[in-house]
Amino acid sequence: MKKSKILFASALVMSCLGAAYLQSCNKIASLVQYDLSMQTASTEIVLPPSALTVGSASGSQVVNYNIDSFIKANTANVLGINNITSAKLTSCKLTLLNATTTNNFANFSAASGSFYSNTNTTPYSLSLTNPDTYSTVLDMPVDPNVELKGYLTGSNFTYTVGGTLRRATTDSIRCKIEVTYSVHVQG
Repeated sequence: MKKSKILFASALVMSCLGAAYLQSCNKIASLVQYDLSMQTASTEIVLPPSALTVGSASGSQVVNYNIDSFIKANTANVLGINNITSAKLTSCKLTLLNATTTNNFANFSAASGSFYSNTNTTPYSLSLTNPDTYSTVLDMPVDPNVELKGYLTGSNFTYTVGGTLRRATTDSIRCKIEVTYSVHVQG
C-alpha cells in the first residue's frame, strides 16, 4: 500500500512538472520573434520601344514566391506565414540591363513601379520625378512606415514598371526590378 502511494505521488509530481514544462514551452514559443529581410522580386520587365515623345511605357511580370517556405527556412521551421505581424518595404531598385546613350532612364521624365499579390489586388505604387541625365539605376523612394502585411500572405506577385516619356525610345528596354521587405514574425 505504501509503495502504491509513493508511485501515485511520483506520477502526480511528474504530471504537474510535465504540464508546467509544456506551458513554459508555449510561453517561450510566443516570445520567439525574427526580423527578416526578404527579396520577393529580382525579375526582368521589358518596356517596348515607343515612337511617342509624350506618353508612357510600361511592362509587367508575375513572380511566384513561397513566403511560408522562406520564413520556415529562416526560423528553423518554428514560424511560418501565419506568424507575420508586420511587413514594410525597405527598397525598390530599378536597373536597366541594356541601356545605351539613346535609351536609358533620361528618356523618362517620371518613373513608377507598383505591385500587388493574389491576396491583395489593390496595387501599391511608388513614383519619382526623374532628371534629364543619363542613368541606368533608379532607387525608388519608399515609405518605411506603410504596412504591407496583407500583400505578403499571397504567393503570386505582379510587378509593373513604367514611366512618362520625355523622348522616344528606339529599342526595347530591359529593366530589372528588385524589391526588398522587412518582415517581422512572432510566435
